[in-house]
Amino acid sequence: MKYPTLFTLCILATTLLQAQHEALFDDVSSFGAFGGPILEFSSINGQLVADVGGGGAIILDEFFIGGYGMGTDYPEVNFETAIDGELTEIDADIDFGHGGLWFGYVRDIEQKMHLYSSLKVGWGRADLEHDIADLPSDRLFVLTPEIGIELNMTRFFRIGLTGGYRIVNGVSRLPGLDNQDFSSPTVGITFRFGGFGSYWDWD
Repeated sequence: MKYPTLFTLCILATTLLQAQHEALFDDVSSFGAFGGPILEFSSINGQLVADVGGGGAIILDEFFIGGYGMGTDYPEVNFETAIDGELTEIDADIDFGHGGLWFGYVRDIEQKMHLYSSLKVGWGRADLEHDIADLPSDRLFVLTPEIGIELNMTRFFRIGLTGGYRIVNGVSRLPGLDNQDFSSPTVGITFRFGGFGSYWDWD
């Protein structure tokens, strides 16, 4: 009985080796890559701030995936804390930074003006800084969906104008602050330099 069984296994193995395997990116017809600065306006502790950073990604047809990083140290928070055994009111600077994965979808990429959307999934940190006080910090999770338009300035340069909302979780040790003080509507400007669309076809 072992010979028919062995023969059957050989036939099965040969059939599997000859089969066509589908892959996630089989249907991708073009690719590219880009990098550039990011400027994001939002609110932290009720104050208008500008987060500055950058990012880069690879492009697969109308989708892109990559990474980003950004932050600000402009906003302040006022609270009371013990310094040398005395309760003292201080103004501390908020140092907020985050970075992580960056996913996006750009429809009708060859059109001069087209839909642009992205999702940033990041991890970061918020510190309170003061010259004489030893203040705590928190590790944070940051999620920022956004949608808007993108303008093709040249073949290799594009500007995205977006609106979104930054969701922040993890604020627990910062005096006078909570998650809602960091969560905020956002207005973003993204500058992308690289190769896009059909310029990088592999068909």
